[in-house]
Amino acid sequence: MKNFQDLIREICDEKNIDVEFLSKDWIMKLTKNDKIKYIVGMYFPINNYASTVLCNDKYATYNVLFKQRIPIVEHKLMYSKRIKTYHSDLERNHDIKKYLKKHGEVVIKDNCGRSGIDVYRATRYIQVKKRLRQIFKRKNTALICPFLKIEAEYRVIYFKGNVELIFEKERKNAEWKHNLSRGATAKIVTDEGIKKQLSEFAMHVASIIDVDFASVDLIRVDGKLMVLEVNSSVSLEKFMEQVEKGRNIAKEIYSKAIEDMFQ
Repeated sequence: MKNFQDLIREICDEKNIDVEFLSKDWIMKLTKNDKIKYIVGMYFPINNYASTVLCNDKYATYNVLFKQRIPIVEHKLMYSKRIKTYHSDLERNHDIKKYLKKHGEVVIKDNCGRSGIDVYRATRYIQVKKRLRQIFKRKNTALICPFLKIEAEYRVIYFKGNVELIFEKERKNAEWKHNLSRGATAKIVTDEGIKKQLSEFAMHVASIIDVDFASVDLIRVDGKLMVLEVNSSVSLEKFMEQVEKGRNIAKEIYSKAIEDMFQ
């Protein structure tokens, strides 16, 4: 997070905002004209609490958007045996096997994970159970999703009714994940037709979730756009490193966010 923190400090210096790092540098305390605001990790005090929690919970995001008939990757929620109150979507072993047979290959992942951590592929039931056990060692919930042949993955940065940036995440040939932290490369989308399509879709998604500052991850499967996930923690750390003038682009976006904090 050092690049991000250095950039925030630079922005604050230019805007005469005092910055103090707290809690092992996890929290940035910003002060201007006796008004205090906090950036926690990469979470800005812009979104309401409900939308922040909704974005952090992939299953919740799926349910809200699916209910509104938004194309989104299907998610099945699985509970650890520690949870006695609720039941998994795929309750019995037979249900998991049936779901696996239907899709041929599935993805198992942490419901609240990020950066491609604890995300696995499986083609056999024994693999699914193994990966679930791994996640359940640390978490109470996990997800099972169909493995999709993604033709392209995009990140749309949304801020208060406007799209600030759209880039494609191009993965390495040997890698199936599109995470920039896993070796994928950011490439700014310049095609106006694609930008218009992605912008309209992302803005509609953001309005449904009632989020003000977020990154909306969209994928193209069989030529059609779908939502993968929505993040209320807006990270441009790797983007800054990979794209020419990426730091300037990120600075402009984060500057708007900080100005909004002190209005």
